[in-house]
Amino acid sequence: MAILLSVVFAILAAIIAFSITRHFGAEPLIALGSAGVTLVATFNMMLSIMEKLGQL
Repeated sequence: MAILLSVVFAILAAIIAFSITRHFGAEPLIALGSAGVTLVATFNMMLSIMEKLGQL
């Protein structure tokens, strides 16, 4: 359940990052790169937080 929650938050953060970068005029490939980095970083951060809270 904790991993599923981490994936959902990571996807949500990636969509927000993509939307913000496109809004500020970035090229589509740059926006995808930003969204990808945000997805990985958010997923790892959520897993780290869940591990420290004893959920994993």
